Amino acid sequence: MTPAMRGKVKSTVMEVDERVHTLTESFEPFAPEARPGDRLLDRYADRLRFDERDPTQDRRPYLDELIARARADPLTVLAATDGSVPQSNQYQAASAAIIYKGHRELERTRYVSGRVTAPDAELNAISCAVRLAVKQANCQHIMVFTDSMGSAHRAVDPGVHSGQAFSLSVCRVLKEWFEADDLRRITFVYVPSALRWDIHGEAHKYVTELKVRVGRRKTDNSIDALRSRAAHSVLDSWSSTFQDPTYRGSEFLELQQPDGRPLQPSYLNGGPWLSTFGHSITEFARVCWCITGHAPIGAYYRRFKINEPHGCTCGAALQSHQHILFRCRDRYSVHYPRFLGDIASFMKYNPTAFGFDWDPSGVG
Repeated sequence: MTPAMRGKVKSTVMEVDERVHTLTESFEPFAPEARPGDRLLDRYADRLRFDERDPTQDRRPYLDELIARARADPLTVLAATDGSVPQSNQYQAASAAIIYKGHRELERTRYVSGRVTAPDAELNAISCAVRLAVKQANCQHIMVFTDSMGSAHRAVDPGVHSGQAFSLSVCRVLKEWFEADDLRRITFVYVPSALRWDIHGEAHKYVTELKVRVGRRKTDNSIDALRSRAAHSVLDSWSSTFQDPTYRGSEFLELQQPDGRPLQPSYLNGGPWLSTFGHSITEFARVCWCITGHAPIGAYYRRFKINEPHGCTCGAALQSHQHILFRCRDRYSVHYPRFLGDIASFMKYNPTAFGFDWDPSGVG
């Protein structure tokens, strides 16, 4: 991040992982480039193209044909970009860009990006690539090859977000570049990272070779990185607390993941329970009653001293959710649920299990 990009908004401090990390990136909430009507996508939408992922497409042959045509065009500049966030917290993220024309490499650069998320590092790399590409002579078409289309869209979004300074830089240089020639255009092309394809594979190799340890001071921290670190800290605390029966409830049904480990809480994609059953309110309600043991069954009646039978119709002395799921052969199909998918099957084949019998009058 250049000095000109800093200082727009005062830095803040966030407490994460028992250490204080300072937010070093800056923001421009009222940037001229973000005014409706003046935004890059408002004025030059026809010159910005996003070649997105197509799940039905074999991407490699398509990319091979695409780059062959681009290399044959003397007015097209190719840019391969990639970001790298090492798994070890001892190392900083890195970004890289390599510029080509035809088969000839024109320029390459890589640098550390501090403590940032993968999308931040990818945005940093795209910003650098665009700034290098617009400087090339005899260029009417820029093709940026990236494995992060989310960062590509963010690169031309001047609003306030993590990495806004890099997006504003892209918007400014492209606006000036477009204004100079009505034929100029830019295309962002999605490349699956796993392909290690052609020039993007070279950019990946180039960026992952850069290993720079995190220093004690003056290490950049993006707002998304601090949010991610805070979220993971909370999730770790949540998972630890979840091991305590007094927290989750003594009757909470212990389920397993497919690899055999105990199922843990998570906020990702709605968490394991909500993402599995959230499509149906009634089904999710029954699942909650089943897993927590707060269902109209004998064990619940006994625990809360409700004047209802405690036994099961099969003759068992206590009708618990464990009994219903694993042992009862009278009223329910036997499934032996251990995973959430098994619970879903059980509920499907036993639509009255763990449900309430509502009074026809609507009371109760």
